[in-house]
Amino acid sequence: MRPIFLHAIRGVSGRARQLLLLLCAPAGLAAQSPRTPLTLAQLVDRLERSNPMLAAARSAADAAYARIGPASALPDPRAEFAVMNRMLPELSTMSPLAMDQLTVTQMLPIASRRAMTRAAEARARAVATGVATQRFAARRDAAEMLADWWQADAARTVMNETRALLREGAAAASAMYGAGQAQQSEVLRMQAELTRMTAEWTAMDAMRHSAAARLSAMLDAPLHADSVQPELPAAIDAPTRDTTSAQSPDLLAAHHGVEAAAAAEALARRERWPELEVGLSLGQRPNSTERMVSVMAGASIPVFAKQRQQQMIQEMVAMRRMAEAEARGAAAENRAGVIEATAALERARALQRLYDGTLLPQLTAVRESADAAYRAGTGSIEAVIDALMTLNTARIARLTARADEVRVLARLESLTGRAWLAVPLATENRP
Repeated sequence: MRPIFLHAIRGVSGRARQLLLLLCAPAGLAAQSPRTPLTLAQLVDRLERSNPMLAAARSAADAAYARIGPASALPDPRAEFAVMNRMLPELSTMSPLAMDQLTVTQMLPIASRRAMTRAAEARARAVATGVATQRFAARRDAAEMLADWWQADAARTVMNETRALLREGAAAASAMYGAGQAQQSEVLRMQAELTRMTAEWTAMDAMRHSAAARLSAMLDAPLHADSVQPELPAAIDAPTRDTTSAQSPDLLAAHHGVEAAAAAEALARRERWPELEVGLSLGQRPNSTERMVSVMAGASIPVFAKQRQQQMIQEMVAMRRMAEAEARGAAAENRAGVIEATAALERARALQRLYDGTLLPQLTAVRESADAAYRAGTGSIEAVIDALMTLNTARIARLTARADEVRVLARLESLTGRAWLAVPLATENRP
């Protein structure tokens, strides 16, 4: 459109030409300060160190592993010291039954001790899987937000270029209207399109700041949209609809949940067994060197097993069945998610090839043809605007398809537990 403008202002001289040139100058001469690049790899590295939810998941895993030791330890022994059979009111020790006694007892949950340890270990593994789940969720969210930011930022650049062309067109139409070569409606139409594009640019700028704010919340650190340049990661592989999900953190969490429920059921069944208790008692009569020893052994009697232990077993059986059903549901949902995501990935990549190879070159040729026809006086301003706005829409759609590719790959990483973007996966060292 610049040739149209230059051609139109040749017939305008003096202050009018200076005014028209100044009208277009801000669009072409606006300088932007350099911005710091921000990649997904940098985001993931910062998330590993500062994401609050990931830190909470690690603390939960540490707490779960700390419960294994207490589960495998015996109950603390109980010690009692008794002063017995003193005569009242003087508390005299003259009674032949008077005695000082020290008793130590120890509970021995022989039947349930190992089951308690296995249940604690299974629960710890289930909770520890939450760290991987949270890590993939944070990585997915970061990639999606980075894609949102990049898309809004790149779309804003395209809109800036389109606005510059519309400014030039509005100036050219004004110049031609002043020279009697155009109608006032053409000037008004150009100005209306420029205003509409400015409104869309403002909305896109707000989306850019919104994405930066969401990433700042994830990092627990400020990110400024005007000083950071988002960069999208490249794909390193081409997943298919048959991609395996064996390492999916969600499926691993469901599997460990079933293990924990089965261990809890085994523990509940062990609770029916009596608990043993042994004790040792040392006694001595006051004012005497005679000492006595007693050895005790006892066991709990499950008199109320029907109301207590049996109900616990039924509860744990139901919990295990629920965990198994949830695991099957998670596996089915994961398979459907992989198929859906790979279909969306194929669509995004096909659109990019279509736009790059066919549509964008064609729309560029249409715009250039409309410009040439309007400059020659054989075309209309409506054709120029329609061609320009159609090209603008297609360019933004191309950016959307590229951002969608990253979003889908990030989701596939969470679904499959594999890195489909050129950013290595972090690992968690757990016992």
